[in-house]
Amino acid sequence: MLKIPYSNQTHWQFETLNTYLNLTHLVTGSNLHINRGNILGLNYGLNVSDQEEIVQNNRSELLVQLHFNPATTVFPIQTHSNNVAIVTDDNKHSIFQNTDALITNTPSILIGVLSADCVPILLFDPKKRVVAAIHAGWKGTVAEIVSCTIKKMMLEFNCTPDTIIAAIGPSISSENFEVGGEVSIEFKDACKHMGPNGKMHIDICLANKLQLLEIGVKESNISLSGLCTFKNNVDFYSARRDGFNTGRLASVIGLTV
Repeated sequence: MLKIPYSNQTHWQFETLNTYLNLTHLVTGSNLHINRGNILGLNYGLNVSDQEEIVQNNRSELLVQLHFNPATTVFPIQTHSNNVAIVTDDNKHSIFQNTDALITNTPSILIGVLSADCVPILLFDPKKRVVAAIHAGWKGTVAEIVSCTIKKMMLEFNCTPDTIIAAIGPSISSENFEVGGEVSIEFKDACKHMGPNGKMHIDICLANKLQLLEIGVKESNISLSGLCTFKNNVDFYSARRDGFNTGRLASVIGLTV
C-alpha cells in the first residue's frame, strides 16, 4: 500500500486501484497526533464514545481529501452479518441497518466500512463500473460475506468474478489473532495454526482471500495490504489491543463522473 499524506494527516491507498480512471478510494489512518474529541486521532465510527458532530466532520473531510464533492458518503450499521445492500441515488440517505457490505454503480456516492482489526475489502469491476466495500469480521468471514457480495454483484449488475479487482486492507494478523476452539473450528486448516502458548491463531485475511479465489477472482487481481492493525499502534486503531471503544478506521471507494 501507498502512504498518502494530506495536510497533517496520513492515509493509505492501493496501487492497483490507483491505476483506474474515474475511481477513488482511501483507507484511513488513526492519525493519533490529532485531538478533536473523546477519542484520540481521526475516528470515523459513531458506535463508540466520540461526539457525533466530530465524527461527521471527519467523514466530510474524506470527500475533500478525495476531491469528491458534491457527494454522499454512506456507511452501514455493521453487525458482523453477511447482509449486503445496494446503494442508489434513491436510497443513499437511508440507514442501512444490519448490513456489512455495500455495492453501488452510481457516481458521486462514496461507500465505506469501518474497522479496527476486522478485514476491510474493496472491490471494483472495471468493465461494469461497480464498486463494493465489505466489512469481514470472523463471524462475517465464516458466513462468507465476500462470496455473498460478489454473488449480488453478479446477480444485479452482471459482473463476472474474473474481472473484479479486490483490495484487502489492514487488519489483525494471524500472529496476534488468538481465538478459542469454538472460533477456530469454523475455519479451514490452511487459515489456522497453533501458537507457542498452545492457543489457536486465525489468519482472517487469508480466509477472505480464499473466498475470493473460490468464487473466481483471479489471484493476480487480489492485493493485500500486509499491514497488521494490532502490531502497528502508530497508524491504526485496534479493538483487541486498545479495547472495543477505540476509534474506527474507514475504508471507502467510489466512482467519479
